Amino acid sequence: MNKWNKIHLALVSLVLTSGIEAQESSEEGRIKVGQFDVIPSLTTSLSYVDNVAYANEDDPKIYSWRSILSPEIVAATEVAGNPVQVGYRLDRGVYFSSSSDDYTDHFLEASADLEINARNAVNLIGQFEDGHEDRGTGFSLGGGNNLTSPDRYKSSYIGADYFYGAVTSDGRIKFKADRQTLDYDRSEQQYLIRDRVSTNVGTEFFYQIGASTSLVLDFVKSFVRYDNQTGIVSRDSDESRVLVGLTWEGSAATTGFAKVGYKEKDFKAESRDTFYGTDWEVGVEWQPLSYSTFVFSTSADTLETNGEGNFIRGRNYSLSWEHEWLERLSSSVRIAKSDDEYINDGGLDNRDDDLMSYSATLNYSARRWLSFALFYQIQDRTSNRELIGYDRNVVGVSAEVSL
Repeated sequence: MNKWNKIHLALVSLVLTSGIEAQESSEEGRIKVGQFDVIPSLTTSLSYVDNVAYANEDDPKIYSWRSILSPEIVAATEVAGNPVQVGYRLDRGVYFSSSSDDYTDHFLEASADLEINARNAVNLIGQFEDGHEDRGTGFSLGGGNNLTSPDRYKSSYIGADYFYGAVTSDGRIKFKADRQTLDYDRSEQQYLIRDRVSTNVGTEFFYQIGASTSLVLDFVKSFVRYDNQTGIVSRDSDESRVLVGLTWEGSAATTGFAKVGYKEKDFKAESRDTFYGTDWEVGVEWQPLSYSTFVFSTSADTLETNGEGNFIRGRNYSLSWEHEWLERLSSSVRIAKSDDEYINDGGLDNRDDDLMSYSATLNYSARRWLSFALFYQIQDRTSNRELIGYDRNVVGVSAEVSL
C-alpha cells in the first residue's frame, strides 16, 4: 500500500514541480509536461447505504452514510504517431457508521495502440489492482457479518491484440492473448485455494458480407491454474470456446454484434465432470434519435466459483437507456439480471442465485470542468440457499472535477 502511495505522490509531484515549464495544452483539461499531456481529475460521492455488509433479510443490517474520494491522473503521449498512456487512480471509501468497511484501493494501467502500417496493428494493455471485496460479496457472499473487514486482494492483467488486414479489406484477423492473476492477501486455507492464474489465447476472423456487416468467427483456448489446492480436489481446468456470428454498424440506426457457439470446460481432476454447453455474446446499440440511445446486452459463459461447486454457469442480461433532455442535463437508466448456477457433480443439488439490479442517474454539466450526478441503485439477490439472498439500496450524489 505504501508503495502505491509513493507512486501517486510521485506522479502528482511531476505536475506540481513542472511549475514554470508546464503550460496548458491546446486541448482543454490537459497540462503539457515535456512530451506528455497530464490529465488530472477528481471524482467524489456521498451516498446512503441501507445494507453495508449485504446481510440476509433475517440478519441485522448496517445502515451508513458513505463517502468515496477518487483522484486520478493520466499521462498521455504519442510514439511515432501512436497513442500511449499511463494512468493511476486511488479509491478511498469511508463509512461514517461502520469504519470496519473502510477501504483504500489502488489502480494502475498502461496502454498503447500501435499502427505499424495499413495492414498491421497492435494493441497492448497492462493493469494492476490492489483492491477489495465488500463484506458479503465475492468469497464472503452470504457471510458478510462474519468478517471484521473487507477481503483484500491483488490482481494483474496483461493483454495483447494483433490485427492483420486493412480496414477496407474484405477479411481481417485478430490474434489475442492475455494473462490474469488473482491473489488474496489473507493466508487462511479457504483463501489460498482461490488464488489462481488464467491464461487465454485465441483468434477472431472477420469477413465482410455487406456494406456494414461482417461475419465473425471467434475461438479462445483458456488455461486456469490454481496456486494451492491442498485438501481439495483440484479445480485446474482447460477451456475451449468457439463462437460464430455477425457484427454490424450504421444499419437502421443500430450497431452491434451477436455471437453464439460451443463451450467446453475440462477439469484436470477426473472426479470433476467435464462441462459441455452453449455460450453466447450479444450487444446491440439503438439510437432512434441523436440524443437518445438504448443498449441491450446478454452473455453466457463459465466462471470460476467463489464458493461451492466446480464452477459457475453465468447468464447475464442488461438494458440501458441514455437520454439528453437539455444541453447540460441528461439521464441514464439501467436494468440488469444475472443468473449464476453453481454446478456440482452427479446428482447434487446445484446452488442457483438470481440477482436483479436497477439504477437511475441524473447528470448535470455545470461547466466543462465540473459535473454533478444524482443516483439511485437497487440490488435484489435471491437463492435456493437460505443465507445467500439480500436486498440493498444506495442513494447519493457525486461530482467530477477536471481542469
